[in-house]
Amino acid sequence: MSLHYTTVNEQPENRKLYWNQAVTNTYFPLSLRFNTDSQFSGALDAWDLGQVSLSRLDSSAVLYQRKDEHLRQESNESYLITIPDIQTICFSQNNKEVSCKPGSFILQRSHVPYKLSYSDANRLWVLKIPASLLGTRISFPENLVTLAFDAEAGAGELMAQMVRMVSDRLTSLSFDARQTIGLHLVDLLALAVAGSSPGPSQLTSVQAAHLCRADKYIRDHVKQVIRPQDIADACGISLRYLHMLFRSRGGSVSSTIQEQRLVLADAVIQHDKTNRSIAEIAYEWGFTSPATFSQKYRQRFGCAPSEAKAKYRDRVLRSNQI
Repeated sequence: MSLHYTTVNEQPENRKLYWNQAVTNTYFPLSLRFNTDSQFSGALDAWDLGQVSLSRLDSSAVLYQRKDEHLRQESNESYLITIPDIQTICFSQNNKEVSCKPGSFILQRSHVPYKLSYSDANRLWVLKIPASLLGTRISFPENLVTLAFDAEAGAGELMAQMVRMVSDRLTSLSFDARQTIGLHLVDLLALAVAGSSPGPSQLTSVQAAHLCRADKYIRDHVKQVIRPQDIADACGISLRYLHMLFRSRGGSVSSTIQEQRLVLADAVIQHDKTNRSIAEIAYEWGFTSPATFSQKYRQRFGCAPSEAKAKYRDRVLRSNQI
């Protein structure tokens, strides 16, 4: 699914309201402040990558504000990864400020008020990632806001290049292909910020590396039966040490495996075009019964899997009517 918004066909007096609605539909509720000295123009394209979404935003100068009043309107937390192409963007959250120039990127947390602005026409590439999904790849992503990361070298450059390159090809790709691309972009993001997200346990670099390998093993085998001993053997560490690593991060091996399965199953439930049953999806992602899956899903996401699927269909219908 893709969406396109443009102010070209809007009357000048209606463009700001139109842009506010387009941005809210694409990301989440925001308040906008415009430069009154010039006529506003903007275009926004958005593409569905499973749980992840990608968008390209071109517009005149504007200030975006996420306020306390907006947080009460949305229950699902997400992060925006923003890559400016033309002008520096100014971002503030948690009483900290950062300037992000072209060649860098920042993370914005949806559940904490913030301000983002640019003083001249700009192009932004934006990835929207659910906090639940990002948390399976990055420990304590909340520590990364108000940091500017390099998008001109290493994994950051690969992520930024892939974001720009795939946009022209997404409409011709299948849902499975787009979902895979979305997950690859999250993996590249995790590599780009590796070592920049210290948790409360202050893991050593060796411990963090072992955890990274353990997380990867779980992701690679998440549809299969996974025993903690299998993970320990694959990482070359003892079972006791493995459990200690996960406890130091504030979780457990079993809870991490379950979280991965729930997040990935949720992506299928909300975006599956093949109309598979909830039971089929539950078994596919390693749950022993549909009843167990539905119980765990409700505990994690606050609604039944069937309700989530119905809500997604309603959103698609509304989007197609825009």
